[in-house]
Amino acid sequence: MRIDQIETWLREHGAEVQPVLLSAWFDAYLSSLPWKGSGIDWRDLPHASLALDGVSSEEVVDWARQTPAAMHSHLLVIDSATEPGVVCQFTDAMRDFELLSNRPELYICGVDLVNGKVQPTFEHFIERRSFMTLNARI
Repeated sequence: MRIDQIETWLREHGAEVQPVLLSAWFDAYLSSLPWKGSGIDWRDLPHASLALDGVSSEEVVDWARQTPAAMHSHLLVIDSATEPGVVCQFTDAMRDFELLSNRPELYICGVDLVNGKVQPTFEHFIERRSFMTLNARI
């Protein structure tokens, strides 16, 4: 995550940087799924996809609202198991995920805030693959 480059965005959106341990836990969950190349092998997993070419941010948000991640008011965004992630509101994450990470793959999962504590639901996740496609487990 480009934390030092998005500090203003974090403040403006009330987003919070999360410890590397949370990114590592999310990555461990993702690693338990089948992989092909640099991403998840979706062939045998129920999913929905969205090609990002020519799609507006609002279309991305509308698409994401049809996924299990939308059951959560907040989302965790990570692009590495060894770097902090960011928790922000659902709409902010889906509208601005490209701003948050300049890596080709990133992962987003649903988060509930319970008494101010982050409670992730890793199974409700979205993968960005090669800057080109969003895939959501359904």
